[in-house]
Amino acid sequence: MANPQNQLEHLEFQIESLLVQFEKINSENSQLRNQVIAMRNEKQQLVSKNDAARKQIDLMIQRLKSM
Repeated sequence: MANPQNQLEHLEFQIESLLVQFEKINSENSQLRNQVIAMRNEKQQLVSKNDAARKQIDLMIQRLKSM
């Protein structure tokens, strides 16, 4: 049977490892959330540009039809 001191040291090592993993995953999660926000903003900008282009094309088509 392992000595209680060794068991405690092993447990401390495992806890430290878990904390390091948690911090890494937490940081990655934060970065991913920021990427999602940036991509949503970019998508909204592209949708707006697409709508503006569609309106301009519709106006051009109307002008051509009226000629």
